[in-house]
Amino acid sequence: MDTKIAFTVDEAARQASLGRDRIYAAIRDGRLEARKAGRRTVVTADAIKRFINALPALKLPQEGDR
Repeated sequence: MDTKIAFTVDEAARQASLGRDRIYAAIRDGRLEARKAGRRTVVTADAIKRFINALPALKLPQEGDR
């Protein structure tokens, strides 16, 4: 079976484990590239990967920093 290369906003949100509002905000802010196919907004798998990889890394406090 072929790997899916484009997702609706709902599907992109599920792929990224984020909410639809966060996906739409990222598109509005220009942090997530989206495309239009008629009235449908689609997000490519590559754009989702770039968006996730650009998020800041989590830095947990060291044991003695609490």
